[in-house]
Amino acid sequence: MKKLIKTYSFEVIVFAIYIVLFFVNWNKTLDALKVGTILLLKMLPIFICVVFFSSFIALFLPPKTIQKYMGKQSGLKGIVIGAVLGTFIVGPLWVLFPLFGTLLKKGARISVVGAMIGAFAIKTPWIPYAAGFLGWPFITVTVFLTLGYAVIEGILMEKILLYYNK
Repeated sequence: MKKLIKTYSFEVIVFAIYIVLFFVNWNKTLDALKVGTILLLKMLPIFICVVFFSSFIALFLPPKTIQKYMGKQSGLKGIVIGAVLGTFIVGPLWVLFPLFGTLLKKGARISVVGAMIGAFAIKTPWIPYAAGFLGWPFITVTVFLTLGYAVIEGILMEKILLYYNK
């Protein structure tokens, strides 16, 4: 039982807070529970798709392929690939953590995943929509700067994490 509580300590703490809050103000607690449940149900289809995609990568994409294009030997090219792939990601970022974990387990560099997270700010399907309001020159500069920052972010993330994990 202790191991279970330790493994799921965050969930246990949230549950305990909900119990306390239920006795303090049960109306607001029920409202919060309803809103949270609705949000969870809305995010569930996206989460299921990401889990299936992560499972597909885990089962059918050999580690050598990921290491070739996103591993240590991929160099700057791998980080740029990660940044570009990050622009195609839609949905909430927290749903994608299993995908990023799978990529890291299969041999992707930390910098590649960091660049993907940094480039997540660009939503490729929204670029034409944004250009309609802000103009193509503005959007083009924004996209290239964001990709550049994502690459730098990935490189810095890897250097910092590797330094502290010695």
